[in-house]
Parts: sequence; structure tokens; C-alpha cells
Amino acid sequence: MNYFTKSRVEAFSDGIFAIIITLLILEIKVPHIKSPESIGELTESLLHLAPKFIAWVISFLSVAVIWVNHHRIFESLKHINHAVFWLNANLLLWVSFIPFPTALMGDYPNNKLAVSFFGLSSLMMGIAFLFFRYYMWKRPEITKDYSEEYLRRGVRNVLLFGPIPYAVGVATAWIHPYIAFACYALVTIYFIFPQSDTPSTQVE
Repeated sequence: MNYFTKSRVEAFSDGIFAIIITLLILEIKVPHIKSPESIGELTESLLHLAPKFIAWVISFLSVAVIWVNHHRIFESLKHINHAVFWLNANLLLWVSFIPFPTALMGDYPNNKLAVSFFGLSSLMMGIAFLFFRYYMWKRPEITKDYSEEYLRRGVRNVLLFGPIPYAVGVATAWIHPYIAFACYALVTIYFIFPQSDTPSTQVE
């Protein structure tokens, strides 16, 4: 009996994504100022929070993009087996870790290690996606009869626009943290726009 039903795994995953999105904003605290009526002091405090806001936006959009791609993967599957469940769990593990490096990068935006660490965690998430796509490529029978070429292209695209650019971000953080910030943002911006990759099925 297969106890990994597709609907339950999707519902479980969606719940985790919702929690992650919520945890991201909880890291941004209202600043405490000595003079509550001071506009200048409050303005300065808000400006100090700017890196945290930027880190939050990058991570929020990243999680939204991850959810969309996660949904696309599950839509392409006929059913869930043992391996798919744990590949999905591995992906969720790294996605659920995102709030910590986000907070770290927001608190220490000029610290090369902190900014690099964010990229490293995103790199691990990208590798988890890569494992997922690779398994689908090697086990096409679990998909909705997609062609070998389409599944192979999915692996290639995940590699080119996931682990590789995040690895570049990790490296460039040691040159200048703001270059890495831009790299992380560009990866997210790329995935925001609709992809024209249309599934093709096996021809009998």
C-alpha cells in the first residue's frame, strides 16, 4: 500500500512554505528610539534596517519562486513514491533554513562571511532541486509521460539557473558583499518572469 499520497505531500509542503514566509518577516523588529517624537531619530533607525528589508525582499521572492517551481514539479508527477517523498523532504529542509541566513545577512550586510553563507544555503537548496529533477529524468515513468528531452532540459535549467549562479554569489561575496546581493537578486528576478518551457510528451 502506497502511504505517500500526492495530495497529502503537497498539503504538507504548502504548509511549510506558508510558515517560512511568515518567519521571514518576524526577523524585522520595530526599532526602539530614545525620543518617540523624533522624526530624525526614527528615520535613522529605519535606514539602519534597510539591509534587513532588502534581505527580506530577496528571500520572500525566492521562496515564492521556489513554491512555483515546486508546484510545477508536482503537477508533472503521476504519483509519489518513497524516493520522491524524501527528495521533497530534503528540498523542504533547505528551504525551511532560509530565514536564518536571511537574518544573518540582514544583520551583517557588510560581513563577507554572512553574505556568503546566505549564498551557500541557497546553493544547497538549488542542489536539492537538482537531485529532484535528476531523479525525474532517470525515472520518467513517475511523470505524466514527458519526453526524455524535456526532462533532461529540466535538469540542465535547474543547474544553470540554480547552483551555478548561487555558487558565483558565494564567491563574489568575498570580493564585495553588494555584488553578491545583486547576484542573489538577479537569480530571483529571472524566475519571476514566465518561462516558455512547454512540456512535451513521449510519442508512441
